[in-house]
Amino acid sequence: MTLFRDLSYRYRIPLAITAVIVATECMVTMTLLSQGLADARRDLQAGAENLVAVLSRSLREPLLRDDVWQAFEVIRTPIETRDENNALESITVTDNGERVLISTDTKTFPMLASIDSLPESARKFLKSASAAKGFSFTGAKWMGAENVVASGDVLSDDGSSLGRVVIQYDGEKISQRIRTTLIHLFAVTLPGLVVLILLGWFWGKRMVAPLSRLAADMQRIGKVPPMEIAKEVTPAGKDEIGVLSASFKDMLHGLDEKERLEQEMVTAERLAAVGRVSTGIAHEINNPLGGMLNAVDTLATHGNPDAFTKKTLGLLERGLNQIRTTVGALLVEARLDSPAMTQADWQDLETLITPQVHERAGALVWDVTIGQPIPLPSHLVRQLVLNLLLNAVKAVRDGGHIWFEARIEGATLEMAVANDGDPIPPERMGHLFEPYTVTQHGSEKKSYPIGLWVCYQVVKTLGGTIHVVSADGLTRFQVSVPLSGGKS
Repeated sequence: MTLFRDLSYRYRIPLAITAVIVATECMVTMTLLSQGLADARRDLQAGAENLVAVLSRSLREPLLRDDVWQAFEVIRTPIETRDENNALESITVTDNGERVLISTDTKTFPMLASIDSLPESARKFLKSASAAKGFSFTGAKWMGAENVVASGDVLSDDGSSLGRVVIQYDGEKISQRIRTTLIHLFAVTLPGLVVLILLGWFWGKRMVAPLSRLAADMQRIGKVPPMEIAKEVTPAGKDEIGVLSASFKDMLHGLDEKERLEQEMVTAERLAAVGRVSTGIAHEINNPLGGMLNAVDTLATHGNPDAFTKKTLGLLERGLNQIRTTVGALLVEARLDSPAMTQADWQDLETLITPQVHERAGALVWDVTIGQPIPLPSHLVRQLVLNLLLNAVKAVRDGGHIWFEARIEGATLEMAVANDGDPIPPERMGHLFEPYTVTQHGSEKKSYPIGLWVCYQVVKTLGGTIHVVSADGLTRFQVSVPLSGGKS
């Protein structure tokens, strides 16, 4: 029982169906066999009763006249006219249980022989049949190899007994007929049983196939991304398995959302830590940097340097300014006095990016449905959008497409930048917004600047969110910024 309980449903259901089919087939076969045997016994008994009645009437006159020869002709006729399948073996007439008057089997039942002088087997059944009154029918219930005996009285006109007719049927021949019937029955039912079993296995395995697939998909959780599993889960129907598949698919979406949120939290914490470190370093660098630039400027203005010194001072000033620019890029600070974002700002952004796109022989689809000013710092929004667009220009191939859309939904500014360039490598996605990251592409290392880092810092400063999807030949940055601009 434990073995069956641990067996896979791929085998349990077909085996259960097979067991039901076999049990049903056995019950039907046994019922048909039982009914067939009962019908055969009833038909044999009815035939014997008819034969006894006919013989009793036919023997009345010969027995009254003691015409033994005529009586013998009467009982011999059924024996001689029987066909080869007829189980009728012998007909004997006794004089009320004392003697054998006539018989078709004279070797076993000699004429005028005393019943007591007959062999034991013959004496036993003949005594029993002769002692009965009226019609008598004896034989095994299932009619095995044992002979079947029927008997009846031969009566005169006044109702007195003239003798008794005893008919004997060959039990072996009856058994042979039953065996033949059984063989025919099994020859018909066994092929049907095999077909039903095969159909049972087919339908059983087909029924359990969705459950097996569901179990296999469940085992893949934790080894394969949830959405990859969800693509293969196809709920069919509204039965229990269909409902289970739909619930499992919803669970996979929930797991994917949970993993995404966890990844976003980890990324946000990491970027926040990097931001704090970068800001601290930038401030620490800016303080002495300002003094160094003042010193260089003072020396160049009031120190009367020679030509070589001037050249050296110029080199130092350019290097220090480059350091200031780089450090300044790490600092994203929102000025509350910055003017609001207007339609002119959107037009400026389109004007700035269009030449960059045309250099790549690309196409820009610009879709801005904002007509009124929005209460967000224009310099931050412009910096955010321009960085995303420049990033898209770098990613797109020659002749590619870039899409930009911006709209107001409720109290949120929704923006999206998309391109059909090379997709973002999976190993890059986890570090997309980190500054100066390096990823390995085969044997080639690729470095990424701080443009996306600046975008992330701007979005977080404004209290918004930024999401990236790179699949099916399209990379899309989706930005949502509340119109409160992070002031709340």
